[in-house]
Amino acid sequence: MKRFATVAAATGLVAATSCAAEFSLIDFDQYDPAKIIPIEYSAPYWVTPAVVKSAKIHVERRKLATGTVLDVTVADPFLDNPGIALLPPDGRKYWDLSGFEELHADVENLDDNQQMMLSVRVNNPRVNAVETANNSGFALNPRERGILKLYYPQADELSQVRIPWMHAVPRGVPGPKNVDGHRIEAISFYGHDLKTHTRNGAYRYRIHSIRLVRPKRPDPAAVRSPETFFPFVDRYGQYMHETWTEKILSDSDFAGKKKQEEASRRGRIASWNRFGGWANGPKVEAKGYFYPVKFEGKWYLADPEGCLFFSHGINTLRFDIWAEQKADNWFLPENRTPRRNYNFARDNLVKKFGKNFRKEYPSFACTRLEEWGLNTIGNWADLPFMKLGKTPYAMEIPGPKCPSTASVPGLEKGIFDVFSPEFTSSMRTAAQSPKFAFAQKDPMLIGIFINNEIRWGDRTAAARSAFASSAEQPAKKEFVQFLKTKFIAVELLNRKWSEHYPDWNAVAKSTVLPDLEKAREELIDFNRHIFETYYSTCRRIVKEFAPNTIYFGSRLHVTGMPELYAAASKYADVVATNTYTWSFDGLRKEGLPDDKPILISEFHVAVLDRGLLNADLRPSGVTQTDRAQAYLRLMQGALLHKQIVGAHFFCYRDEPVTGRWDGENFAVGLVDVADTPYWELVSAMRKVGENMMEYRRKGSFQCNLL
Repeated sequence: MKRFATVAAATGLVAATSCAAEFSLIDFDQYDPAKIIPIEYSAPYWVTPAVVKSAKIHVERRKLATGTVLDVTVADPFLDNPGIALLPPDGRKYWDLSGFEELHADVENLDDNQQMMLSVRVNNPRVNAVETANNSGFALNPRERGILKLYYPQADELSQVRIPWMHAVPRGVPGPKNVDGHRIEAISFYGHDLKTHTRNGAYRYRIHSIRLVRPKRPDPAAVRSPETFFPFVDRYGQYMHETWTEKILSDSDFAGKKKQEEASRRGRIASWNRFGGWANGPKVEAKGYFYPVKFEGKWYLADPEGCLFFSHGINTLRFDIWAEQKADNWFLPENRTPRRNYNFARDNLVKKFGKNFRKEYPSFACTRLEEWGLNTIGNWADLPFMKLGKTPYAMEIPGPKCPSTASVPGLEKGIFDVFSPEFTSSMRTAAQSPKFAFAQKDPMLIGIFINNEIRWGDRTAAARSAFASSAEQPAKKEFVQFLKTKFIAVELLNRKWSEHYPDWNAVAKSTVLPDLEKAREELIDFNRHIFETYYSTCRRIVKEFAPNTIYFGSRLHVTGMPELYAAASKYADVVATNTYTWSFDGLRKEGLPDDKPILISEFHVAVLDRGLLNADLRPSGVTQTDRAQAYLRLMQGALLHKQIVGAHFFCYRDEPVTGRWDGENFAVGLVDVADTPYWELVSAMRKVGENMMEYRRKGSFQCNLL
């Protein structure tokens, strides 16, 4: 599809007004409607939008008593992430947003009965195969009006500092997500796939104004030169060249913050029983363990005492997180190790709790969860937090260690062979590990995952990988038997695929893929067989381990694979999905029945106001107050969704400023690297925890969650 043209020079637009606190960017009376074009973001949709032709993306300029507005309707279900792009006015090649660092849009949801989510993005053109962009999003309740805020850090073109590998870098440093404010190619507003994220199949919203806010601050002087910039991480794991509220400045700060937090605690939520279930609400059968139950048309979990339970949880409750250092000068000399990574989080816990922090901290953290309205420890927690017995938990049994199938496009490392004997035996061995024995009869165990975000490729990749394997590979043997059962005679297979196999032995020995279009039906069918074998085997292992526990599946994250969701739904008690979005209100997945309980096993929202550099996957405004509001809207959508039985936030502690093992450096924690809470967010969580069960039962956006 056609993409925006790359041009060589920028034209100034707002530089002269940069001394003002605010600047109205677009006068809708004067702006040419022809400059508003339909777009979508598809791979690589994070950066440059593709121009599309769609009569189902419509913009109308409307005059109201308060001024001229844009009414937007997006109703094309065949686009990935559809929306509109506002191009620079006539005679200009770029928007020049360089004098400011925030873009605000006053937006109104025009729907009466569903949340609307919207993201705004600014992007630069492709330069030497490199594109940069930044975005932010939010959700609005029916007929709600709010301000969509985007903070867009900018790169200083004169800076000589470069930080390879990191997914985002400090403002002023050229690198991912730091835009060239002089050369903004488009301002885009878009939402997610309408097939999976709306109930009405459309978004309808009104843009009242678009303005620039907060004149650009001077970049820290240190970012100009490598000599002044490096090292850029202090002894506590914090970014060195900025200051912010709650930043740790000395060792003595830790004791003060701990004392202040303990003095301000409000205690456990009064309406909870010991499991965090709704003690004062309706009762269902008490079975002594957690199980899914449908009550008044909505799915819930029931706790062991028969109280209705919504799993309000947190992932990755751990002692340790290692910050990566890809060059020897990122950290101070005392934090440099031969391994090049460093555990600032653990060091800070020692400073705050002493050398016995591993004994003291689990109780402290689980008391925090009660205080913050969280009744579940989600995936990837360290075992001492679960074994403490204060908080219900979901846990993961490690995935299989077994032979992989062959490399094919889209699945270059192959996939574990679900038909190999080692597939089942390795998971059974993992489940029988003594370290998990405590959980087998523990009433605090909610359920079990096996694997996370498996890379299955596309709808035929696993089957293609099996076919491309050798004749001795169990998956290849199973595929050949599958074909024999369907076609009986190899001549019938040859006719369907336009092949010339002399016999079934030749099919088994062939590692050359058939024509993918002619074989598509069989490839999809065998993929389905792979998925069902995977989920049925995993279910058997889970039930051997703890017969009454909930099997959550594998924490799905892909879309467009209905066979995968159908297989998970067939064998999982509750289907877990890692879903990053700004609204769960209309969530559905192709292949997932509309009467199957769902656990949101990962989600988050983030902003960049406390020294971190990356707000992905779901940047949600400018301040921690914006972040708390975005969390509230997500939880409202989840609580009103009849299938969702819980939502687990990712994650407990911020990722390191330099990135973890894979480069992620997201500002997504409930606490920072120094164990200081983000009070705005955890206060919102507390309010959700106090009111979520009554709110879910009432079932209306008009009800007050807070």
